Amino acid sequence: MMMGWADVSFHGSPQIPTPNLDALAADGVVLNNYYVHPACTASRGAFMTGLYSIRYGLQNTPIQPGQPYGLDLKYTLLPQHLKRLGYETHLIGKWHLGSYRYEYTPTRRGFDSFYGFYYGHEDYYTHMLHHTQDGKQVSGLDLWNGTDPAHDAMGVYGTELFTNKAVRLIENLDKSKFLYLSHQAPHSGNYDEPLQAQKNNMDKFPYIGENNRTIYAGMVDSLDESVGSVVRALGEAGMLQDSVIVFSADNGGVPWGYMASRGINWPLRGAKSSPWEGASRAAAFVWSPLLDKSRRVSDQLMHITDWLPTFYALAGGSTSDLEPLDGHDMWATLSRDEPSQRFNIVYNIDPLWDYAAIRSNNFKIVVGSHAGGRFDQRFPIPGGQRPSQTDLDGLMEEVSPRSQLTNVFLFDLDKDPCECNNLASTHKQVLDSMNSVLEEYRAQTVPPIKPAVDPASFPENHDGTWAPWVD
Repeated sequence: MMMGWADVSFHGSPQIPTPNLDALAADGVVLNNYYVHPACTASRGAFMTGLYSIRYGLQNTPIQPGQPYGLDLKYTLLPQHLKRLGYETHLIGKWHLGSYRYEYTPTRRGFDSFYGFYYGHEDYYTHMLHHTQDGKQVSGLDLWNGTDPAHDAMGVYGTELFTNKAVRLIENLDKSKFLYLSHQAPHSGNYDEPLQAQKNNMDKFPYIGENNRTIYAGMVDSLDESVGSVVRALGEAGMLQDSVIVFSADNGGVPWGYMASRGINWPLRGAKSSPWEGASRAAAFVWSPLLDKSRRVSDQLMHITDWLPTFYALAGGSTSDLEPLDGHDMWATLSRDEPSQRFNIVYNIDPLWDYAAIRSNNFKIVVGSHAGGRFDQRFPIPGGQRPSQTDLDGLMEEVSPRSQLTNVFLFDLDKDPCECNNLASTHKQVLDSMNSVLEEYRAQTVPPIKPAVDPASFPENHDGTWAPWVD
């Protein structure tokens, strides 16, 4: 889900309490140096393959309705690996890795069951996806039970719908299982009504004042309630003691603009799709009774590609049986706080958006920007705060140094996680070294896949649904 760094109270958010998330985070391991890709399709591909999105062309704009492509079928995905180890595999919620042919849909790619939507967003109540093509609005249902359209959920709020499906699934499982609950919330809905929350959730936030942020807070609150419901279901089913629960955003928030959700990444710089920390440094934690050292914050480096080998090893597999990956088995780091095996991270390398960003140890290089630099700054939290919150954000804003914007940036993230002080002009040797690493990754980058929308995909040709359309 698209969620900002400042949208959870286990990060000290002064606005949006997330008590269920906080309880798990406080009793588990908060991942304070954990990264995803800057957009949803890219992150989901990385999670499913253990590989950076630059290797399979999904690093640009997320898959749009009617575009005939997806995550290449040559890759073995996480659920396929786990099924070979005897696990049941289930996906509830968002897929967004391609559905133009049935071979690309979840139940053909390793999931025993799927209930959710193929594309990136939809209405929270009608589950209709609106898309504008050449000035014309095209609309259709994007909600599926396996590969069958699900017409029976009209009027049921998306977060509630997917939570109920997850709870019922947990109640009826009797063997080892992998449940990927990929919530819609708090991602924006359709462009004509991007923010949708239930009144009982919004009513908890009278102090915010700013309308869109209040609705967004309600969306986050419903997500937090969902986590509580799922944990209770696991406990009642006697599964909690053997569970590993991972919470992860798939990219940072979007404070304004197209598909804005009013998610805020403060004090981190930037927003979704940009090369800055606010796009890729994600809210995340892991909770499990299997952790040897819990109730702590980990500052060790980790990336979303690491989950595949980590889960595979936890499930009893040997990572030596896997193809070469960008991900590492991080269980020793997560469980026992052993040193991370990860030293480099590719945020993104995109020749179409004309920017690149990588991290090596504590240093980060950024070349270029995104959207004409409109998301280069840090966006403060809008609206009011909960009572009795000291204005620490204001103090930080006053003391933060500023650097003139250029085309090449170098940051020491250990000392400057908010990317305020550009070291490119004073640390030439480090810059040269980082450029060399970046060029190595550029040489491994494939061009982004970006086909034109195919009108044959439009719902008018498929009984009002966004169904697979290519044989």
